[in-house]
Amino acid sequence: MVADIGTIGVPALISFHTVARLGGISVAADHLNMAKSGVSRHISRLENHFGVKLVERSGRSVKLTPTGVRLNQRVQSILADIDLLGDIAREESGEVSGQVNFAATAEFGSVIASVILPAVQERFPDLTLVMRPAYEFEDMQDPNTDLAFRIGTFEDDRLVAKQLGSFRCWLVASPELAAQTAINTPDDLKDQPCLTFRGDVANTTWTFFSPDDVSTIKVGGPFATRSFSVLLDLAMAGRGYAFLPEFMLDEVLQQGRLVRCLPKHVSRPYSVYLTFRPGSRRIARVGAVASLAEELVPKLLSGSSI
Repeated sequence: MVADIGTIGVPALISFHTVARLGGISVAADHLNMAKSGVSRHISRLENHFGVKLVERSGRSVKLTPTGVRLNQRVQSILADIDLLGDIAREESGEVSGQVNFAATAEFGSVIASVILPAVQERFPDLTLVMRPAYEFEDMQDPNTDLAFRIGTFEDDRLVAKQLGSFRCWLVASPELAAQTAINTPDDLKDQPCLTFRGDVANTTWTFFSPDDVSTIKVGGPFATRSFSVLLDLAMAGRGYAFLPEFMLDEVLQQGRLVRCLPKHVSRPYSVYLTFRPGSRRIARVGAVASLAEELVPKLLSGSSI
């Protein structure tokens, strides 16, 4: 059976995975700088080899069959291993160079970059970083991603995860809005304009933890979005109260552009993990960035000055 794999070829696996990731043969061909017919032949070759249908074609788009979905998961892992072997071979010299791709939420990634990038430039001048902003993290078996910073819970036995620390969210508002109404308890927010982190509706629930109790209240307001940066800008413009990660707030609180409301009430702690594929840390460039993250990010998460 192992000998049969040689008849498949890595290019066919790459074509199939790219079609699965991008959702179309034409867009995959453009991405791979190949003719559309070449990508189609690769897909047909795989289907003939395994004797199963892998994709359903509909106009310009394709959809994986259930078998195709399962096969793509394994193809991702195979391509990741091939990528790992190539990196190890190239880096036998021990020099730290090349590009490290990492995934993180836009806001947390920005904060991470602000501390890691200067250290990379100082210690490893031949190393470059590329960040992919994402709230819903894609499978880290994707060979295009070296590291990912994940927030919340982590359950994936295919990956290595190192907890770097945690953060909480704080309730903030513009000084003008905060002066209009006294917010003494979480219940006082019920009739106030609240800016929520949602992508479907503007209403949600906020849970506040204090030394004395836990309060969960329903809030709503004029705007919701899955972008903490947008919520931060709207809060500074006086458009509503916002419940934002503390790592975003030090500077704007020091400048007086926002004030903290209910300072004894915070969210639950959100854990921050550094994740990577088993073995990838042995690659010099990946190991260098991972070590910097382990050194600098815990200080960032525990170093709030407010």
